[in-house]
Amino acid sequence: MLTSVALLVAQLAPVTVDSTSGLFRASIARAPGQERVADTLARWRLEVHARWPEAPTEAVWSCSYPHRDTPRWHFLSDDGLSFVALDREYSEARSLVSVWRMGERVAELSSTQLAVDRSRLPRGDSHPWLADMGPRLDWGETSLGPQPYLVLPLAYEEVRYVDLTDGSVRDELGEWSEPWAEPPASRVEKPGLRACLTERFSLPAQIRWGETLEVRVGGNHATPNWMFVGFELALDPEDPATIVLTPISAPPPKGTSQTIERQHFDAVGHVKGLMPGRYRLRIAEAAAGVDPQPFEVLPARPFLEYERKGGIAGIDQVVRVYPTGVVVDEWRSPQRDPPRRYFVLTIPEARRLADAAREVSAGSQRADPRVQDGMRCAITVWDGDKPRRAEFSDAGASGVLRQISELVLR
Repeated sequence: MLTSVALLVAQLAPVTVDSTSGLFRASIARAPGQERVADTLARWRLEVHARWPEAPTEAVWSCSYPHRDTPRWHFLSDDGLSFVALDREYSEARSLVSVWRMGERVAELSSTQLAVDRSRLPRGDSHPWLADMGPRLDWGETSLGPQPYLVLPLAYEEVRYVDLTDGSVRDELGEWSEPWAEPPASRVEKPGLRACLTERFSLPAQIRWGETLEVRVGGNHATPNWMFVGFELALDPEDPATIVLTPISAPPPKGTSQTIERQHFDAVGHVKGLMPGRYRLRIAEAAAGVDPQPFEVLPARPFLEYERKGGIAGIDQVVRVYPTGVVVDEWRSPQRDPPRRYFVLTIPEARRLADAAREVSAGSQRADPRVQDGMRCAITVWDGDKPRRAEFSDAGASGVLRQISELVLR
């Protein structure tokens, strides 16, 4: 969980906030030359600095900051890229949440944009709009990898999530979408569209979130001389994990010469918008023996994935590292609370990991095959769409394999 130190500002005064990772610190202070200017007239600046050993002294990013005297919480994301200020008390006259990212203000969110229902807020002298637990930061999975979110538990048992990369407001943590198929049959405005009789189909067993599921189908049109026009897609109402794909054909244009034999068709459908999970794909109007096929949508493709299995405890662990330096450490077995943990690499760590990953990708690293003890490990590095995989025992790891292990296992 990506919670952060939150400071309440009672009056105009310098503010300091550390990220929970301890890698970054944000400070709000008067701009140079503004020391003797009145609070309401002074210019203030927001600066974010790295805090790891031997970090550069210059700010990672900075910008002017509209400091004000209303009580506010301030948060800094673990990656140091996003800063949040939000009011403690409800108001319709000003924004409640402000988000900065890398020196740019990406959002000023009002009560309307946050969909706060004023009639459901508690009444009293103060005007709180959030639950007693208060706001926090957390990580949400997206098709581009993990992104930081502001979690806003409202005072009336609803929650809003603010994506700190663009300031968009969501009702769920992370990205969400419904699947659709291309080409869609709806692109053809003709009466009498009918499902094709599918005799075979194929699809990959696994894809990554954000990738397209390619489905190849073949069969016959229900009526001679018809033509394939596209697909329809629906979720099985009794089993939402089952996707029903329907190839559709249309009657021929008027005046087209008729044939007496049913014509064969081959087509490729592209299913997009699939969330991570295990699914089955079923073809509507399929011939006997054409059964549904399972497939899995894995999280967004990282640039490096580290798998570790075995040992007395029966460990099953997967660590994903993304180009942003964000690491997702997931334990499938034994149970761990929380089962998924996020942390951020420092810039020097990310550079060392990238250098080591390049050696793995080049195939120049091998573990000692004579060492059989320890847990079985595998490192997969992606060069575009091409994976390079190195398998080894943790007891036999040396060189860059051991270096990678030390960087990603915390």
